[in-house]
Amino acid sequence: MRHSLAAAILLCITGPGYAESVELSVANPEFRLEFAAEQPSPKSRPLTEFQFGGAIVEPRVRLGISADEDRRATYASAGFDSELGEIGIGRPRSILDAGPLPSGAPGVPPTLRPLAAEAALNEQLGAGLRVATSRGALSFGTSYHTIEESGDTVLGFAGRYDVRAVNAIDNFAIFGGAESDGDEQRFRLGTEITRGITTAGVDLIRSSEDEGRTLSQVYIGLAVTPNVSLGVSGLRDALKATDTTETRFGLGASVSTESGGFFRGGVDGVTSDDPAFEVSVGFEF
Repeated sequence: MRHSLAAAILLCITGPGYAESVELSVANPEFRLEFAAEQPSPKSRPLTEFQFGGAIVEPRVRLGISADEDRRATYASAGFDSELGEIGIGRPRSILDAGPLPSGAPGVPPTLRPLAAEAALNEQLGAGLRVATSRGALSFGTSYHTIEESGDTVLGFAGRYDVRAVNAIDNFAIFGGAESDGDEQRFRLGTEITRGITTAGVDLIRSSEDEGRTLSQVYIGLAVTPNVSLGVSGLRDALKATDTTETRFGLGASVSTESGGFFRGGVDGVTSDDPAFEVSVGFEF
């Protein structure tokens, strides 16, 4: 297996009162280094906020670099957080790449990337816009990117609704997302249920590449302790063009410490010929 080195830096400048995180991850084998700022505590407000017409606006800058094998992707966007949501202009990530959709089983890497992420790795992703917001139990967003040289565009939508009125479970979520460049489309639809220490989800991922590809996935996350979670996934990959199917199994784990350190690691395709590995370590402080 060839080894590749990639780094992705995600830096959010939000001012005092924010907690920062540092993450180093590897997948297939892919390396990612991220710096991120979390939301401030309710008792503190950053000095870098502004007010327009009664709405509080907090400036935000995001920078990132990632890679897979010999391909490199760069991201850079500037925008602001407000009561209306987060807006980023420049070259942001796809709403399907970092958005309201669940991440799946703890530590298990995804099988398919969004179209915008693939274009970025091919150094073809141009300028774009990303908007993400939450309204109570509803989280949703959209992203729009231009594709250099070809003149095409990639448009994506994603949403999630958390139902908390069911007494038998802690949370029931319905989610979905779609992305298209005018030629190829990718869709994701699923549900996720959380009860006690267990989270279970069912995904259906559809791609029009190679005349059709459908991925059906079931995953389970188990919070063994407040700091340790285990993940298991089973995925059925069907390729219409070749009329072949493949069953992939994933295993993963996530561990955090009281001091703010964490470890996440897993493999997608345990029994396949091309497994994808991912390991993440870092600190949150």
